[in-house]
Amino acid sequence: MSAAYADYADSADFIANDFSEEIWVIRAGCGCGESVVRFLAVADIHSRPGAIQAIQDGASRYHPDAVIVAGDLTNYGDAAEVTRVLEEIPGRVLAVPGNLDVRKAFEAGARRSHAESVVGKRIEIGGVIIAGLFDGLAACDILVVHEPPRGILDDVGGGRHIGFAEHLDALKRLRPKVLLCGHCHESPGVVVHGGTTVVNCTLGSGGRGALVELDGNQAVARLL
Repeated sequence: MSAAYADYADSADFIANDFSEEIWVIRAGCGCGESVVRFLAVADIHSRPGAIQAIQDGASRYHPDAVIVAGDLTNYGDAAEVTRVLEEIPGRVLAVPGNLDVRKAFEAGARRSHAESVVGKRIEIGGVIIAGLFDGLAACDILVVHEPPRGILDDVGGGRHIGFAEHLDALKRLRPKVLLCGHCHESPGVVVHGGTTVVNCTLGSGGRGALVELDGNQAVARLL
């Protein structure tokens, strides 16, 4: 894990760039015996009841193999708040922190819940590799970050872009099938960039996340 990640969010007075070099890793797939692996992808819950309800509705309707939370579960919430949010998400939950999640609180809260923190981990289910950027990372199927790649689904208005160049570099180097992100509430969407389907699955600004399905070499994603 990078030094930048080790220093991240031990206190709440960090800035987003403190986390820019760290993306988190999981490996996941379907335990249902079918070839299609389905994920409900969300980000930017910020402890809001409406956002939690949107996740519950999506999980009930689409029956994903896992819900992936791409950061910002809370607004600098403590461990108890992280646990409360995660416990309200049904089914299997894989989560990473965002720039408004305090690292120690996130890790402690995740341990107390049914969710799995996938910071710095690989989890394989059904052969689909979901990963994040860390030293020595090779190819993956799904790359999960909090902040968007620079210039992709990161426009907050007025031509101002808040994505991270490091994530764009990782996208070009690793060439995953899918990249999941959030952070930029103003730019939810699905675009294809260099063969990668980039999904800003933010729940901000009334968003309801995205449904992502992988079947062999094919990946399909859409906003809900």
